[in-house]
Amino acid sequence: MLADLTSAVVRALSFIAMFQAAGMAIFIAIFGRPLGSTLAAIRRVGFTSAIAGLVLVAVHYSLEAARMAGELPGVLDLGLQQLVLDSPMSTAFGSRIAGLALIALSIKREGVRWTSAAVAGGVAVVIGFLFVGHAATDPARAQLTILLSLHLAVVAFWFGALVPLHMVSRFEPAAVAAGVVDRFSRVAAWWVPAILVVGVGMTLVLAPRWTVFAEPYGQLLLVKIAAFAALMALAGLNKWRYGPALATTPRALLSFQRAVVAEYSLICLVLIATAFMTTFFSPEN
Repeated sequence: MLADLTSAVVRALSFIAMFQAAGMAIFIAIFGRPLGSTLAAIRRVGFTSAIAGLVLVAVHYSLEAARMAGELPGVLDLGLQQLVLDSPMSTAFGSRIAGLALIALSIKREGVRWTSAAVAGGVAVVIGFLFVGHAATDPARAQLTILLSLHLAVVAFWFGALVPLHMVSRFEPAAVAAGVVDRFSRVAAWWVPAILVVGVGMTLVLAPRWTVFAEPYGQLLLVKIAAFAALMALAGLNKWRYGPALATTPRALLSFQRAVVAEYSLICLVLIATAFMTTFFSPEN
């Protein structure tokens, strides 16, 4: 049990680091051009996130042997580690490690080539999720691969933008901050609602019966749905109220920043719930 719990915690932290690093690379590519000194700070946070992700992904991978053994000393069992190496988990691990390493190597560098490399690293991180779990084993694998890819890409875009948006609102002139927030809101207005559509599609594939919501998997799924509803409400406030007022109403700045912190916290909650769902439960249990 301790091995599973430790694995779930490390997995949750790795999700946060991976999506933040990948999303920051996307943010820089789309919204970084008008930024001043804040851009360098955003690059540093993205680099730190990628390094943290590398460490956490490696630790989580090593803990798979401990989960097989049912105790933490199983990490040292070379036979079990070889079984993990021969499993699809190793392909997912390789894709995530390669993606995070590419982000770490390129995100602090300027230029289209380096920015493109960082985004490519983010894509590799997302692809790593397609080699394990239901997307790799479910009979409806083709549909799930498409749905999950879109879902993860939008989550990375949204989550990875929140820390940069908070930094921009703090350190950039009001007019620049308002412009970046407006551009982000216009892009997000098209992509963020896709999470709901994709989430419904994935739920119908993975949990086709209503009784699943009486099980731990379904209950955690309801937590994710409730958090998403709250996120959409906060995103609406930022798009229609706080964001447009940044350039003209100083009091709107604090409200915007609080809403961003709340969004960040809620997405972290969703990622933690996802890590525990996929570690301990499935719709079939």
